[in-house]
Amino acid sequence: MNLKRRQRFQALTVTLSTLLIASTLSGCGADKVPSTTGSTTTTTTTTTTETSADKGPLAIVSPPNPGPYKTKLIEGEEMRVGRFPVGQVGGTLVRSMVGTDPKTFNYWAAEDTGSTLLASHLFSGLVTIDPWTGDVIPDMAESFKVDPDGVTYTTKLRKGLPWSDGKPITSADVAFTWNKLIAGGYGNASLRDVVSVDGKLPTVTAVDELTNKFVTPKPFAPFLRQIGIAIAPQHVIEPILQRKDGRSAFQQLWSSNIDPKTLVTSGPYTLARFVPAQRVELQATKNYYMVNSDGKKLPYLEKLMFLIVPDPNTNLLKFIGKEIDLTVVRARDIPKLLTEQEKGDFKLYNLGPSIGTTFVMMNMNRRDNEKTHKPFVSPIKSKWFNDTNFRQAINHSINRQEIVDNYFKGIGSTLFTAEPSASPYFNSKLQPFKTDNELSMSLLKKSGFEKKPDGFLYDKDGNKVVINMLTSAGSTFYEFIGNMMVNDMKKLGITVNFQPIAFNVLNDKVTSGDWECCLMSLSPGDALEPNDGANVWKSNGRMHMFDERQPDASGNIVVKDARPWEKKLDELFSKGAQTLDKAERHKIYDEYQQIAYDEAPFIYLVTPATIVAARNSLQNYVPTTLSQYTSGIHNIEEVWKKGE
Repeated sequence: MNLKRRQRFQALTVTLSTLLIASTLSGCGADKVPSTTGSTTTTTTTTTTETSADKGPLAIVSPPNPGPYKTKLIEGEEMRVGRFPVGQVGGTLVRSMVGTDPKTFNYWAAEDTGSTLLASHLFSGLVTIDPWTGDVIPDMAESFKVDPDGVTYTTKLRKGLPWSDGKPITSADVAFTWNKLIAGGYGNASLRDVVSVDGKLPTVTAVDELTNKFVTPKPFAPFLRQIGIAIAPQHVIEPILQRKDGRSAFQQLWSSNIDPKTLVTSGPYTLARFVPAQRVELQATKNYYMVNSDGKKLPYLEKLMFLIVPDPNTNLLKFIGKEIDLTVVRARDIPKLLTEQEKGDFKLYNLGPSIGTTFVMMNMNRRDNEKTHKPFVSPIKSKWFNDTNFRQAINHSINRQEIVDNYFKGIGSTLFTAEPSASPYFNSKLQPFKTDNELSMSLLKKSGFEKKPDGFLYDKDGNKVVINMLTSAGSTFYEFIGNMMVNDMKKLGITVNFQPIAFNVLNDKVTSGDWECCLMSLSPGDALEPNDGANVWKSNGRMHMFDERQPDASGNIVVKDARPWEKKLDELFSKGAQTLDKAERHKIYDEYQQIAYDEAPFIYLVTPATIVAARNSLQNYVPTTLSQYTSGIHNIEEVWKKGE
């Protein structure tokens, strides 16, 4: 399963700067490039790891940069001008959502991948990330600047921006979004976590109708990218927050039983229809702030349709059957699809090594559940899970290369580090390790574990080592890894009861602390910014999943039992966020990766290549390596379909 950093749990996802649990295998992704990380607007490039795809028919995409957007004033509105050839208006792009319905259409409450994907079409932010350079560029903002003091940011909205209901978008909406929604921890409170500096939030003021000033408590390297969080319609949401039940009412606003007419949006699309377990239909917004080079309103596509399919196999069949126009594909399906490109009228695109991470984690929670007054985790198993030797024994026993060879068909690589190789902050000094069961057994012996003649492992108190491992059902990827781990752990004498369950059930279990061991994935909302993972690594982070603390009545998380290395991670992430020099930041994030490598709260597994299959009828489809989350459709406004 896959969480969102701006990372994602296969369905915990937040946007521009929180953690998103994203399903790397679902073929789903937001269609706007996330805007959450980094501190400068200089061109940034990512490092990549060579895979077999680099040498074969699937070379990594490298399209020419079309240059910056231009602006045109049309009838009093400052419109962004498209960068691609003029296309045809009309048609429907059909995509898929695998495994589950979206829970909400409320951007600020979204915690699952499907909801975040859809919300990315419905709402916009002040800035976004250029999918060629990684630079911060204007979106709803006409311009932005950072003062020399490193703490003051000024943004100016485009003139004439309207909400979908015709009301004007103003600086008051921006201030309301930051000062009330985000600061108040409404909806997905991770948004608040990722924009705070040492627990303190920025102050946001409306200078005039279009201008806002943001002031951070200290220099905050990622903040410019965090400004890309979507802006909320104050005139719709403020009355809801003022109700006695405002917090819960907001959480339910625009939920899955939504009346599409009530949804007020700012993005290129709005909701037309939602049929649970079948499909979601979006329709083009008539007053979006973008035009083509001829001055005609965008987007081109009249509708976006997301078919809800039960599993990856069904998804593949629907693509081959031409029911779906575009999807992420599994490496195991690439040989078959390569032979069918011409017949199926589609092309495969290699967007490079995944910027997400797949891992196994154990519940290290040592506290009692305040509701039941019982431990979240059995005290016996808690001792195992909190033993570094135990975690490292498992870490060294997994046959990662088997996953790469057999599941990915060689199109991927093994993973041992918290930052993937595609990250510009990847710590290349950390060396991979081979599968070594002798080392694993020696580590277990150090902690008093013993493999007895019956073939089973026992702890020093005579307890048989049995672990219940959960993952998201419907994914052949997770099922392959889970079944492989059952066999690998058996060699150590560890019994693993592997159980795939419905994602929503899994999500509830993980967030409530009702689990022992879990297999999932995380995807950073912005691959260029390690601080995008602060929610995962800080001890009070709302996605500190291996030992997640619960918020108090005021929504704050107070940590009283942080381990020494957790405290060090807290220090490093605070320091990294406040350090503007890139070289110094690299040293800081190298150290955090070293700690993660040594302590192994997450046991990292593999990194696949991101391969997308797209119909040749899609025009202006120009994927880049930085557009993985969007399945390459970073420019949804300018994509159109030939023949429709």
